[in-house]
Amino acid sequence: MSLALLLAPFLHGVARGAEAADTFAHPPELEPDVRVWIRVYTEVTTDQGLLHDDWNLGLVYEVLRFDPADSPRQRERIVAQAKAHYAELLRRFAAGATDNLTAHEKRILHAFGEKTTPAQFRDAIDRIRFQLGQADRFHEGLLRAQAYEANISRVLADRGVPAEIGALPHVESSFNPAAYSRVGAAGLWQFMPGTARRYMRVDSLVDQRLDPYSATEAAANLMLYNYRLLGSWPLAVTAYNHGPGGLRRAQDELGTSSIAVIVKRYQGATFGFASRNFYVAFLAALEVDRNAEKYFGPLTHLPDAQSTVVVLPDYIPVDALAKAFKADLGALRVLNPALRPPIWNKARFVPRGYALRVPGSPQPAEIAAAWAGLAPTTRYIVQRNDGPHRVRRGETLAGIAAASGVSLNQLLAANGWSGTRELARGEVVHIPVPASRAEAAVAAAATPATPATSVLAATTAPPALVLPEAQPEPPIARPPPPKEPVSERQAESTALLPAAAPSGNADTTDYSVGPGNTVVVQAAETLGHFADWSKVGSQSLRALNRLHKSAMVTLGHKVKLDLSRVSAAQFEAVRRDYHRQLQETFFATHRISGTENYVIKRGESLWIISQQRADLPVWLVAEYNPDVDFADVRPGTVIALPRVEGINRQ
Repeated sequence: MSLALLLAPFLHGVARGAEAADTFAHPPELEPDVRVWIRVYTEVTTDQGLLHDDWNLGLVYEVLRFDPADSPRQRERIVAQAKAHYAELLRRFAAGATDNLTAHEKRILHAFGEKTTPAQFRDAIDRIRFQLGQADRFHEGLLRAQAYEANISRVLADRGVPAEIGALPHVESSFNPAAYSRVGAAGLWQFMPGTARRYMRVDSLVDQRLDPYSATEAAANLMLYNYRLLGSWPLAVTAYNHGPGGLRRAQDELGTSSIAVIVKRYQGATFGFASRNFYVAFLAALEVDRNAEKYFGPLTHLPDAQSTVVVLPDYIPVDALAKAFKADLGALRVLNPALRPPIWNKARFVPRGYALRVPGSPQPAEIAAAWAGLAPTTRYIVQRNDGPHRVRRGETLAGIAAASGVSLNQLLAANGWSGTRELARGEVVHIPVPASRAEAAVAAAATPATPATSVLAATTAPPALVLPEAQPEPPIARPPPPKEPVSERQAESTALLPAAAPSGNADTTDYSVGPGNTVVVQAAETLGHFADWSKVGSQSLRALNRLHKSAMVTLGHKVKLDLSRVSAAQFEAVRRDYHRQLQETFFATHRISGTENYVIKRGESLWIISQQRADLPVWLVAEYNPDVDFADVRPGTVIALPRVEGINRQ
């Protein structure tokens, strides 16, 4: 299916799709800002910076230069002194004191223009901003990018995402897969945890934001989602920083999808410097990336290395895997940055189903030999979870033992108990290290079948060994090690844009209270929810809305609230928290791997499509189709359905 056919039904109205033909627009009114960012990327290093106007980027007051030995505090003091100096100069301009100016001061005055009013000079004081240079960092990023550009190009092409998006990590992380921002974004594509969990596994054992391969697939899926909602690639890029909900509000408020109009005119409360400059910074990075030798001269091509992906059939200690594949543990760690410290310090096993990268390009026979050489005592059917377990309602010792991969006798011994006993809710039970497949098989064979041990035997019997398919990867250039910030303070001051990466919630739903204390019913909401959140009775809400006692509110229905006991802000906060918890619970065990089209058939409703056809939460289908009126949906309407996969969190 062509990209146009795939995306056309989801463009956000005719006007919003008008820009789609020009994939990445270069509006003339944005070109001056693009040129400033090119300068930041190619001329000004991290030992320098521009003191400039944050609205008119071309108005540069001074290029500040630091001694490389200066501490972050010393740099901050130099910047503060320079800001104070130019603030005083602007006050002089506002007061009309334009005599006895230096040539440099005359240049600044001339840049404002002859008709600048005193008030405009005073307003400019609050717009003085410092931007650290990035030229040396961008050069390092160009070298690191060699390790990932082939994979990024392939993933973007496979998903129908424009190849230009491959330059975005220059803006986000300088192609540093280990990058962390001060607000919690991580990895090559700088995903925030909440957004990342829609597309990847992010927990205490595995953080796929740090795996450049998994994160690239997630970034492609997120970009497609943004484009489906906004109908414009420039806005999809901007939404990567600001969130698609904010950009939809900008479209609605200004009645346009023009990136230039939105950048220059939108005054959203959170649409600050970072969001306003994200697209022009991206265009600048794209220009420098495509003409790297023009700006930096010949680049050093790094030596290639190869890795192969093998999918683990069991939970296995990482040192056992290193031994089986004859790999250095350090090299294995470099290739698998998503595995977190509990894996490397042996507190937990590498999870079953994990796509492990091993050095080189072993042949299938070599991989089979590696699995065959893996001792059965190093293979486990459950994750290691030795430690305290708090008993939940209805749990038994036998059930806890079975779920933990240990025998009942092991569990009793670990807790100093001589026999089975009743468990109280909230009681703490210590879980020993689970049995390996070999130990479990011996225990199952030697233990008479009882209800408890038969459950254990059924869950620990070793299956026939199925070798996972090896997935050879293209050569990978080894990137130079990224520079680490010396402190959080310095990390903040050297950040390219202050509000990192996809921090906006992917949920575009408007949960606010509208005029007349009304709300529009969203998926997974009932009148009972509204009553609870506003702390009034359901019957009073029915009476207020003249609803029959058996009538139900449906998606898109407008309901009037009684806010005599809570404020609108309090109601909105509880409502948002309810939906946040719904989404977090779902994405704790599921991830979005793509999107497909679905043609609605006669008699189908949102509920039927979600529950019977796609096995998806109603709220997720509604979220992917915010412009579809499911209360009046017609046969033949094409909607987007996310492809969702279960994810192992152990």
